[in-house]
Amino acid sequence: MEYSIGIDIGGTKIAAGIVSKNGNVLTKKVFSTPQETRDSIIQLLENIIFTLTETAAIEGKKLIGIGIGTAGQIDFERGKVLSGTANIKDWNDVPLREILSKKTDLPVYIENDVNVLALAEQQFGAGQHVKDLICLALGTGVGGGIISGGNMIRGAWGGGAELGHITVDMNGPVCNCGFKGCLETYASGTGIARMMKEELKAYGAIEGNSEFLYYQKHPEEVTSQLVFELMRAGNELAMKVVETSINALSYAIVSFIHTFNPTQIVLGGGVLQDGEWFIQRVREQVSTMGIRSLVNPVEIKMTQLGNEAGLIGAAIQPWVYGGKTEEIHQ
Repeated sequence: MEYSIGIDIGGTKIAAGIVSKNGNVLTKKVFSTPQETRDSIIQLLENIIFTLTETAAIEGKKLIGIGIGTAGQIDFERGKVLSGTANIKDWNDVPLREILSKKTDLPVYIENDVNVLALAEQQFGAGQHVKDLICLALGTGVGGGIISGGNMIRGAWGGGAELGHITVDMNGPVCNCGFKGCLETYASGTGIARMMKEELKAYGAIEGNSEFLYYQKHPEEVTSQLVFELMRAGNELAMKVVETSINALSYAIVSFIHTFNPTQIVLGGGVLQDGEWFIQRVREQVSTMGIRSLVNPVEIKMTQLGNEAGLIGAAIQPWVYGGKTEEIHQ
């Protein structure tokens, strides 16, 4: 059987492993993402590749390639990170394939992190055998991946599918991309925490509620996880914030359906700790909106591969693309 090395680069951790053609993760290691310099990250990647290559040789496993998923705008053809993320140190204009190819004889594929998430779910998860799907990852930000007619949609050079930066409110808050009212400002963990802080500030003094008074004085401790905890406890401010997030996400999903005519929407990411409840509310909202012939047939599902989706999606690139940069094999 053939195997590949998969590497999923995130702002806080890097997951790497040896993965089989059918998506089984045989060996997995997780490392903290170096915060010092770009070179420290690259050095870690080189060490990972060396170690896993040695492991495969010892165990008699034939490696056919290396697949990497990373946040940012990726020039897929050149294997280069053009514009990265603030969570990864100096992750801009990085010729990653060129650098790593000097350390290995294996072909190296570099892809956007949510694109590989979509790829994994389409091959082995919620979207198996679906040729038209959209994947949204709700985490610190909101990322998107689009497969249409069996093809990954990347745009002119790979920067397409930045679905978190569609505007859902032209008078909304300024996003970190510089635009106003982006989906990311409402449906990401950062956006949910921001809205809760604003609600607490606007509410004024809350007599007799020591917990609220504490978070009014310490807004830096407000997280999206806290908002969901307060919502489950029946807190009206938290409920308002979560509903606002669901509304924004639902409007965006309907816009994506109108634009790309998918048969499935797959949602994942750390924000979905309440999982099925959250997605059911999105389904309910979406079902009342948009062009019926487009919206009604679309399934909205949660990712099935969990935390390993990024690693699996990164790893299967040598088989999926196999030198053909566009066609996704069924």
